[in-house]
Amino acid sequence: MIWAGQAEEFRATRRAVANAKLKSYRDECWRLAILARRGVVQKQAAIDLLYELATAHALVRALGEDRIQAILDEAFADADFRPMHSEVA
Repeated sequence: MIWAGQAEEFRATRRAVANAKLKSYRDECWRLAILARRGVVQKQAAIDLLYELATAHALVRALGEDRIQAILDEAFADADFRPMHSEVA
């Protein structure tokens, strides 16, 4: 027996969780991009981790590879990255 409105409420819950994941993912993309610009983390390692997380949390499946790539491209668009502190001699 399906209660009246249950399907709609469950759909709203799924949408809210997906949106929260996407917002958190974008926030972390920008946070790591800023850290990469400052030379705290390596740019490619950060991008690799973020893509791995997008895959693990079904964002790639839900949004598609192109959308995830666009989010990464937007956050990491600034080409003026400093080298890692450990690489500076």
